[in-house]
Amino acid sequence: MKHMTAAYITPETGDLLLGRPRPGSFVIDRWEMLQLVKDTSTQTGIGEREIAILAAHLSVLTPGPIRADQLLVSYAQVSGMLNRANCMDERRFRRGEAQLEKLGFIYRNLSGNGRRFPVRDASGRAIDAYGIDLRPLFLRHQELCDLREQAKQDRCRTAALRSRISARLSAIKRQAMEEKTYLATDLAAVLNEIRNVLRRVSSKTTDLLRAEEKLLKITTYREAVQEDAIEPAAVPPSLPDKSTVDDGQSNRHSDSKRKEIYLLSRMGRTNERCSTNHHRTKPWRAYTEVASLYPVEPRTMTDILKIIEEFSGFVGVRRLTVIELIETTDPMLLLESLNQLARNLTKVRNPTGYLLSRVRVTNV
Repeated sequence: MKHMTAAYITPETGDLLLGRPRPGSFVIDRWEMLQLVKDTSTQTGIGEREIAILAAHLSVLTPGPIRADQLLVSYAQVSGMLNRANCMDERRFRRGEAQLEKLGFIYRNLSGNGRRFPVRDASGRAIDAYGIDLRPLFLRHQELCDLREQAKQDRCRTAALRSRISARLSAIKRQAMEEKTYLATDLAAVLNEIRNVLRRVSSKTTDLLRAEEKLLKITTYREAVQEDAIEPAAVPPSLPDKSTVDDGQSNRHSDSKRKEIYLLSRMGRTNERCSTNHHRTKPWRAYTEVASLYPVEPRTMTDILKIIEEFSGFVGVRRLTVIELIETTDPMLLLESLNQLARNLTKVRNPTGYLLSRVRVTNV
């Protein structure tokens, strides 16, 4: 009779007393590995329950650094592990083990009857075991290190994006204070929304990018005017203290007319002609460029006149020209011309002249 030795056993079967292969080449501190798992829990999807169970299994391994050539199977009975896992109940403990295997952190090598025990050689040394194999966890060490580094880079990138948006937001507010200009209600609401996104800790990078896009849209018109327009937006000249007519006379008609136009444009006061002759024939969203900055539809002619005055400043039209056009032109036609000007702003060299030409064509 021929004796069977280890040399005659095929690799597929393997010598049971040699144990299973132990792949990998590492020497890792178990608690550093556990901290790495905690740091990457958001990316891997592991929960606090699974982390507690993993810590319990790591605590029963051989003391000292974890080496690739040692047995990395936790074969302690579940009943004896519950106290190590924050006094977790058995059903919850087993569900956590199943989730750990699903996430790829462990391998459950269970015996036929579900018991966990070591396989020993003739000298009593444990060469293999039925239980929870922790080797998959340590084989993912480099992967988890890369995930932690990527998360750190993402946090730094998000912080830099927050700082950039905050600086641009502050610049817009400072400019408004220096120029002593009035921020429209819609514009102020958008700026307030962006500020809330910056303050919110849970804001993601996508939320910040959307907020920055809105902020850039607000400043696009002024930047385009500064680059392309030949004539800058003129500041209205101050009115003299005394009328230019002869001494002893007053130009009541001229003074009252100028005052009426000024109040109509600055305060939004409508006169009888606006309320009877000006009717909107298109939906508000049809004025695409204007509606992008003023998404809330105006309810009164006063609101429309305020929008015309503010939006004309964004696209670089001289203020005195706008005041004169408000007095002589249908506000809705003027709004349509401003919308067309904004659409072609990068191609227009003289916004004021372009607007006057558009108004003449529409009034014919």
